[in-house]
Amino acid sequence: MKNSSISSRGFLSRRALLRGAGVTLALPFLESVAPRGLQAAEPTAPVRLMYWFIPNGILYDKWIPKVVGALDPAAPPESLAPLAAAGVLGDVNILSGVDNLCGYPETVGDHASGMSAMLTCVAAKKVIEGVELGVSVDQVAAAALGKKTPRPSLELGMAKSGGVGDCDSGYACAYAQSLSWNDKTTPRPKRTDPKDAWLWLLGTEDASLSVEQRERMRRGDKSVLDYLLAEAKTLSPKLTSEDKVKLEQYLSSVRTVEEQLNSAAVPVECQNSKPPMNIGTDYISRLNAMMDVMEFAYRCDLTRVVTFGLGNAFGPGPMPWIEVGDDYHALTHRMTDAGVPELVAKCILWEVEQIGAFLKRLKAMPEGDHNVLYNTAMFVSSDVGEGGPHNHDNMACLLAGNAGGAIATGRHLAYKPEDNNARNLARRRTAADRAQGLAIPNTNRMANVHLALLQAAGVPAASFADSNGPIKGLLST
Repeated sequence: MKNSSISSRGFLSRRALLRGAGVTLALPFLESVAPRGLQAAEPTAPVRLMYWFIPNGILYDKWIPKVVGALDPAAPPESLAPLAAAGVLGDVNILSGVDNLCGYPETVGDHASGMSAMLTCVAAKKVIEGVELGVSVDQVAAAALGKKTPRPSLELGMAKSGGVGDCDSGYACAYAQSLSWNDKTTPRPKRTDPKDAWLWLLGTEDASLSVEQRERMRRGDKSVLDYLLAEAKTLSPKLTSEDKVKLEQYLSSVRTVEEQLNSAAVPVECQNSKPPMNIGTDYISRLNAMMDVMEFAYRCDLTRVVTFGLGNAFGPGPMPWIEVGDDYHALTHRMTDAGVPELVAKCILWEVEQIGAFLKRLKAMPEGDHNVLYNTAMFVSSDVGEGGPHNHDNMACLLAGNAGGAIATGRHLAYKPEDNNARNLARRRTAADRAQGLAIPNTNRMANVHLALLQAAGVPAASFADSNGPIKGLLST
């Protein structure tokens, strides 16, 4: 009898490996079982997306390379020196001149409006209650890439979300604390406890559960869904046309959950992984544990979409671990004071050191013919361009990884608006002027960067937010 897990070409399918055990597992990429014709092809491994938030902007003179084109690892801009030291400067692109004009608030509130716009490219409605924004790009990616992994996406942060009230000059706390949004009214909660996040990736928040217990829970959830689907089919002939529409919407959501459960089994080699234990309460200990969680998620292919923030809008506060005792955000308002620009530069340098350390981790993880960093596209930006002027044009825009070969790296790509009046209008800080500025079809908009990254990761997106095409010059094809 022919073995159905072996194809006519003589290789094992990834999903067939554990079919004999009565369960189909979503295995991480294994080169040894890839079809021979694919082993040398591009891409042969999953492509991942990561979104990394740094608060309070950058300093242009220390961040933007002087020369357009190849980055020089021997003479990087001061703020990017840690990337060269980590051996990853050649794995990044620096995009200058990219605007996110929807981040401009009505009068004031730049940090909340800017943070909420980073991944949505939508202008936040200035309210304290009844928030209105838009779906974030990470959730667009998760809707496509998340069908292939146990968790569609992972949202992490060093500061909590879920606050209520006025967090920034009339802007609701949801805007100042949330990067990820399911839709225009629903911010996604993020996980701030590394141990909790690790266990959630494994399918439970109870560390005492065994692998067998977790699997029984998953099978039980699947049985409940099977029952619901069967019951719904018996109801359908008895319903009105209006109720049939409602039922179909319900069934669609059930099928989505069912698809997730079908791929929710954690790879065997990762099931007994232990979460970070005895984590200190200090910022640095928690940050290192968060990096462990993100590395674990990618190594075991538990999700392909991760969003992470080094803080909320306004930033982490004082940074005593680098001998900056004053509040980081407050320092950006005192840039004319003696010694303050040096302290702000020190804060930014430390942030880039963390990015470099994490990229180095990904680069050290072999995958296929390359490594995990090569198969990832990571987007780094902020709530404002520079902390002093609180602008939302010429935003920080650092991209790391090759997206499996879709992006060439080691470059400084410089952009500018075709019509500078868009910036001038948005800077007036009224809803009407901002809308008029956004209507000018400049191609240097942040949404075009997001669209390019979605396409690089294989997400079938023709547009995102106010995009008018993928940003020029970024993609290899």
